Amino acid sequence: MNKPLHRIIVALAAAYLLAVVLIVFWPTPVDRPAAGTLHEVLSWLHRHGMPKFINYNVVEFSANILLFIPFGIILTLRLHRRLWWLSVVIAAATSGAVELAQSIFLPERVPAWSDVVANTSGAFIGTMLVLVIWALRRRKTLRSTPAMR
Repeated sequence: MNKPLHRIIVALAAAYLLAVVLIVFWPTPVDRPAAGTLHEVLSWLHRHGMPKFINYNVVEFSANILLFIPFGIILTLRLHRRLWWLSVVIAAATSGAVELAQSIFLPERVPAWSDVVANTSGAFIGTMLVLVIWALRRRKTLRSTPAMR
């Protein structure tokens, strides 16, 4: 990989990780300012045919999954290919530590096991995306390499 592209990727990863730290350690729930609007939007969507099971909790859970997909990607790319599974373990431990820290140091935040599950699921999805791309690249390389006779 060329040096300028590598620097851009590292800067984007650092910016993402900083954003995650700010989100998870913000003293109040980060969705509080938008909660009323989100409830109104969901009510409008329900009146126009969106299934009722897609509620605030589902949206929040899904947002946590999406937030941690890049986390899984970054961890997996930093680890050796044979240790890909460690990125999911690290994500689960990190998420658990964040929830514990929120319960101890941030009285307005509500720690939840569902957040750990969602965050770990997002990291798992990110890890799987990297593994699929690696497998496709390997397959392409094997196809383009002439067979030895």
